[in-house]
Amino acid sequence: MREELLKDYYNEFKTLTAICRTNTSWLKGDYPELEIGKIYHITHISVRKSASFILLSEFGLDKEYLAGCFEIFEKGISIDKVYTKDLRFWAPCHSVRCRERNPNFDVDYTKKYEIPEHLHSIEQINNVKILFAVESGSRAWGFESKDSDWDIRFIFVHKLEWYFKVEEQRDTIEYIYNDRLDLVGLDLKKALSLLSKCNPSVLEWLNSPIVYRQDEFFCKRIDGVVDHYINPIKLMYHYNQIYKKHNERYLQQEGYPMKRFLYYLRGILACKWIELYMSLPPIPFKELVAATVEEDGIMSAIDELIQIKRDEKECDMLVVNEALVEYAKQWDEYFNDKIDSFRPELTSVSTDALDSILFDMVLLHSDFTKTRG
Repeated sequence: MREELLKDYYNEFKTLTAICRTNTSWLKGDYPELEIGKIYHITHISVRKSASFILLSEFGLDKEYLAGCFEIFEKGISIDKVYTKDLRFWAPCHSVRCRERNPNFDVDYTKKYEIPEHLHSIEQINNVKILFAVESGSRAWGFESKDSDWDIRFIFVHKLEWYFKVEEQRDTIEYIYNDRLDLVGLDLKKALSLLSKCNPSVLEWLNSPIVYRQDEFFCKRIDGVVDHYINPIKLMYHYNQIYKKHNERYLQQEGYPMKRFLYYLRGILACKWIELYMSLPPIPFKELVAATVEEDGIMSAIDELIQIKRDEKECDMLVVNEALVEYAKQWDEYFNDKIDSFRPELTSVSTDALDSILFDMVLLHSDFTKTRG
């Protein structure tokens, strides 16, 4: 194969293998040299509009094979159902044309195709129903970098019989795809238990501005009770620990990854919000800033920092505006002192409403019942 064709149409990989399913191709004719059931090593892959092709180390660069004749694996894990949706495998010339037409193509494609495909795959593999899936982290906060990961968080429900096991069952699902998509899910019972204790992470999920999947019945039920489980003192303890951790671990030198300062500042401003409004802080960072920062100069410095973060890479180092650092340190010390005067409430809120949600959602999504009636 000519070098220019290889460059325009193929992506080189060292982590892909393929098991031959058939040696008869509807497009290229028969492949008598292939042995059905044998594992082959893929050197190059090309996903095109009408079909996908691979090159195998066993047969060199001059013989391309229709990918549909194989089951494809990456690092030993089958990606057969999703590889055509993965932009890494698209023919380079096809990817270039897509990006020329739409500068936001990668983001749009990930949200519209890749994430829904992976959520569906998780359901099939684990025999669960995903009730709610959202973005968390920097993309939800609105200050992601060009190379930020996707932090997808979801709540799922098992079939009825799963909840009647003598042995304790694993109640989380963790799935990282191509070091870019990080999907973590909680079983409904675990998620509701954490919610009953005012877990900030679960509360943030339920309020994320970027939603990939939502069961309307579940969301309506949760929306009706979630405010009963918000404890401002517990929330302030959480965000105080967030900014203290980032200060101690990352901010004790002149230059540091700019995302660490933004995480630090978000924790401080979350404490300001809670002091003012006694409720969960807004997830979009700009909304949090607008509601808690009064000084125009500080607000401008934060806006500038967010823009730099969005334009640069995730771990780029930065010397932060001196006035902004001083502003953050003052509020850091203020809330460190204030938190010492707080004592978490010992009273607990009834879980009856959450028990009812768990009961109804398990029944609704078990085999023997298809409707709430």
